[in-house]
Amino acid sequence: MTKNRKEALLQLLKESQKPLNGQSLAEHFHVTRQIIVQDIAVLRADGAPILSTNRGYIYKESKSNSYVHKLFKVKHKEEDMEQELLAIVDNGGRVQNIQIDHPVYGEIETLLKLSCRRDVEHFLNQVKTSDFRPLSELTDGVHYHLIEAENKQDLLYIEKALDKLGYLVKD
Repeated sequence: MTKNRKEALLQLLKESQKPLNGQSLAEHFHVTRQIIVQDIAVLRADGAPILSTNRGYIYKESKSNSYVHKLFKVKHKEEDMEQELLAIVDNGGRVQNIQIDHPVYGEIETLLKLSCRRDVEHFLNQVKTSDFRPLSELTDGVHYHLIEAENKQDLLYIEKALDKLGYLVKD
């Protein structure tokens, strides 16, 4: 990676208010998407806090925030995904990730970063237009979401909504 591209790429990510996808970055720098993937790996190795989401790359500042978090264990069928995600975002939550506890591979996690109905709609459109298979398929529908909210009351609303839908797993 050239030093100029590395600095410019890092600056673009820091300044962006939304995720930047690999293809648009590749076009911006007149390189292939694979070169961008490699550049991101080098920046991460250098300590840059860059997250990969289904919508693109995000530079994650390490500022502390006042949000509260809770890990919810849920189980549902693939066709219930929209209802589950909307129950979370409609009650003030942001879906940070999905993770499963695989019996062989251990914990598998991917970032989602869904914070509103538009994000959920965009994610579900990606699901519909791809050869999608849910991660939770590996664990009979059981999975976890790390949920971020403004306060504990919102987390309680989310918990009640997921429980009412029958998705919440209580251990």
